[in-house]
Amino acid sequence: MGPIDVVIIVAAVAAVVAVVGWQIWKKKKGKGGCGCGCSDCSSCPSCPSAKKSDQAGE
Repeated sequence: MGPIDVVIIVAAVAAVVAVVGWQIWKKKKGKGGCGCGCSDCSSCPSCPSAKKSDQAGE
C-alpha cells in the first residue's frame, strides 16, 4: 500500500466521521434530518422534530 492509498483512506474515514458528527450535532440541536421545513414535506408526520413542535404547541 503506497502513500496515496493511505491518504485516500484517511480522507474517506475523515469524511465519514465528519458526516456522522454533523448528524449527531443536528440531532442534539433538535433539527430534522433533511434540513428543510415541514410545510411541503410528505414525511412530516414521521419527523421527530415535527412531533416535538406539535407537542410544544398543545
